[in-house]
Amino acid sequence: MVDEYTIVKSIHVLAAALWVGTGFAVNIAMTLGARSGEPATMLVAMRFAKFLGKYVFPWLSLVTLAFGIWLTESFYDWDLLWIQLGMVGLVVSTAIGIFYLGPKGEAGIAAIESGTPPPPGRNWVPIVARLNLLIVAAVLVLMVIRPT
Repeated sequence: MVDEYTIVKSIHVLAAALWVGTGFAVNIAMTLGARSGEPATMLVAMRFAKFLGKYVFPWLSLVTLAFGIWLTESFYDWDLLWIQLGMVGLVVSTAIGIFYLGPKGEAGIAAIESGTPPPPGRNWVPIVARLNLLIVAAVLVLMVIRPT
């Protein structure tokens, strides 16, 4: 028979794995779009990222958080380092998505749709997106290895 711990942990791990996998897919799509040099291809990649950022990432982060809290309250302690680091990583990653990547993505889509290319210079969005993916992947690894 499957117990509460197995069900809750399975949902938590599945949501976290989907969160990392979706972030990986977005990074690949954005890289391919940018390398194409074609505004139409870039726009498709950016709309894909916008859709996932608006409708998929928030739910995955909420499910991961809710079931992580459930696990911690029922089976672990809040003073464990890996749980604290996981919470920090989840909050930081979500904040980066909401307050930086989301608005920058909206601006990029609007610029391409209006035919106005972004100004020359360093585009920090792909760098920040990759760092954000690294944060989420690091949290996933922390949950697996559970350093004390």
